[in-house]
Order: sequence, then C-alpha cells, then structure tokens
Amino acid sequence: MVFRLLREMVWHRKGHVGLILLAIMVGVSLSTALLSISINILGKMERELRSYGANIAVTPKSEQLEIDVAGVVFSPSGANYVDERELGALKTIFWGNNILGFVPFLSTPVRPGDGKVPAALTGTWFDKKVNLPPGSTIGSLTTGVKTVYPFWQVTGTFPDDSDKADVLLGVSLARRLNAKIGDVLPVEYGDKKYSVNVVGLVNTGSFEDDQIIGNLAFVQKLNGLSYGASRVMVSAMVEPEEKLAPEIRNKRPEDMTPEEYEIWYCSPVIESVSRQIEEAISGSQANPIRQVAVAEGAFLVKMEGLIVLITVFALAISILGVMATLNSAIFERRGEIGLMKALGAQKIQIATLFAFEAAVLGIAGGVMGYFGGAFLAGLIGEQVFSSTIVSDSSFLPLAISLALGIALLGSLVPVWQATKIAPVKLMKG
Repeated sequence: MVFRLLREMVWHRKGHVGLILLAIMVGVSLSTALLSISINILGKMERELRSYGANIAVTPKSEQLEIDVAGVVFSPSGANYVDERELGALKTIFWGNNILGFVPFLSTPVRPGDGKVPAALTGTWFDKKVNLPPGSTIGSLTTGVKTVYPFWQVTGTFPDDSDKADVLLGVSLARRLNAKIGDVLPVEYGDKKYSVNVVGLVNTGSFEDDQIIGNLAFVQKLNGLSYGASRVMVSAMVEPEEKLAPEIRNKRPEDMTPEEYEIWYCSPVIESVSRQIEEAISGSQANPIRQVAVAEGAFLVKMEGLIVLITVFALAISILGVMATLNSAIFERRGEIGLMKALGAQKIQIATLFAFEAAVLGIAGGVMGYFGGAFLAGLIGEQVFSSTIVSDSSFLPLAISLALGIALLGSLVPVWQATKIAPVKLMKG
C-alpha cells in the first residue's frame, strides 16, 4: 500500500516532485562542490602562497650583537654561520614533507665599479641538488632561489651553483653603475680586486635590487670559508594557529604539560615547525616571519569560513524550498489525509507515510546532487582556479545523508500541520 501511494504521488504530482528534487539537488550539489574545493583548492592555494617567499628565517644562534642592514649581517664580535651542509636534515623532521624548499644566503660588503658605491655581494643557491640524509623519504632534493622565490624577475640567465664568478646584478644597482648583461664588473673586497661576470639582471622589488647576487661557493671562497651561511630562508606549508586547541593556542611551549606539548609538537603550526628546524640544524635559531605567517593564516581561515557560510546558506535555502513545496503538496492532498484519518489512521502513521515519501525523494535528490556537485566542482576548478578537481566517491554517502536531512527537515512543519487538522475540516468541500 505504501509503495502504491508513493507511486501515485510521483505520477500525479510530477510538478511538486520535480521542485522538491530540484531544491534538494541544488543544496547538495553546492555543498559537495564547496567541500571538494575546500579539500583540493585550499591546499593548492597554500602552495601558491608559498610562491611569495619564505616564511621561516634560520640564523646562527648567538649571544652576540648582530645588525642586519639590507640583508647584510654585521657583528662587532665576529660572524657566526649556519652550516649549509646540514640543511638536508630539514627533510627528516616530523613535518619534513611540509618543507617545500630552503635557500642559504651569505652576504659581504664590497665596492663595485669605481669603488665609490658600496654594495652587498650575496651568495646563494639558485637551483642546487641536495643529497638528503638517511631518514628522508627521497634521496635528493633540488632547491634554491628558483624554488623559494619564483617571483624573482631575471633578465638574462641564472648563474650556476659552482664557484664561478658569474652574478646577477640588481636592477637599481645596475642603473647606478650603468652596467648591463655581459659586462665584466670590477669588485673591491678589502684590499683585493676581483672581476665578476654579469649574466643577468634581477628585479625583486626588495633590497636584492641593490645587491650583487652570485653563487654561494664563490662568496664563501671570497671570504676564505669552506662552508657557512649567514641566514637560511625556509618555505614550509603550515596551518594557522587557529587550528590548535584553544587551551594550548596562546601557551608557550615551556608552560605546556607533556600531553599539551606533544599535541603542539605534532601540529604543523609555524612555531612547531620552527622548533623542529632548530633541533635539526645545530647551532641555529628559527624565527617565523610573522607578517607572512599571520597574513597567510588569516586568509586561509577566512576562506574556510566563507565556504562554510555559503554551504550553510545553501542548505537552509534548500530546506525552505522543500518546506514550501511540501506545504503546497500537502494542502492539495488534504482530502486524502482526511480520508485516511476517517478510516482510522493514526497521526504517527500519516506522519511516517509523508516522511517515507520525503526520504525517497531525498535519496534520489542526493544521488543527483552528488553528480551535480562533481560537475560544478570541476567547472569552478577549471574556470576560477585553473585546476582540475576530481570528485571523491566517498562524497556519495555524504551527499545522500545531506539530502535526507534536507528532505526530512523540510517536511517537519508541513506534516505536523497536516496531522493537527480534524478529518471533518480536511474533507470539507
């Protein structure tokens, strides 16, 4: 009997059934599409944000006074260095897979050209292959400026990572020296004179525009060093502090209980990753670049909040659509309801019948919404984010659950109102 009533309802009220399915499908499609975007795109957005530079600065741990002027570190008591040969250990920390790249820098003051304009000569890695120690998931990693600072605009070519005297010249410094690509530039360091080959011009919009940038090995040889970097910039994927549990969010690690410290240490927040970097690189201190970390974290949190808000609104509108359509359908079936009551049907039986009808429509709408959401997510990914989004088949049970929730919540008020009215009033006319 129930299936017969269901069949008759679908057959004779195609308009109402179609509107209910449409309302459910729209809500489920938008919800599953936004969930797919949240899972696929937010991670890619975080990687895209990493293309704007490093978010952790690693420097030598020292009690001495050090002054950083335009990327050049001055220390009255002598310089300390980070051993760049240990940098492969960064990929062996707990969150090693979150380390996307790292690049060492060693700067020294020189006098280029006629010796009247002082400038910084900075050595670094451009595209260096680093062999990783045992414990890492991969044997080697290629990293350097090209990985950590892909926004650097270079005209000409990058120097290689040997100890050749090939350099990039910052565009501002090149204008002052009236230098161009292909020039051999004289450089005074101390009481010695050298010559460097300008193979490219670099524009970063920062202090590098006033520097000479060569390979690390050349600048180390100039300083009589076998190894050493004055700072190492690390690009790491991290989560905002808002993702931490409230009870440990604003605590210092020293004030945490062992259980809280374990949770904090195993969370990919920037302070935790920085602590692990200090443990991996001897004699170092790792400091988050607060402006970058806070801005990225706030942006990702707001994006997640926006997605949640849109999803809630979509589900609410779907519930209201189902409610309005069912209310109209039940009004038209008031004679049928009155007849069932007159024949002895209880309120719970009538409510169960309508709830069953709503559940069947919910399941059908959920399946349709799943495929609609997959199509919508793929379309948004390609048109807005230029990225391919493949819908996860595990979303199908979620889509059906959401659709059932929409259908049953939307049917509560209409069914409750229908069961309250007396049979005589329902059958009148």
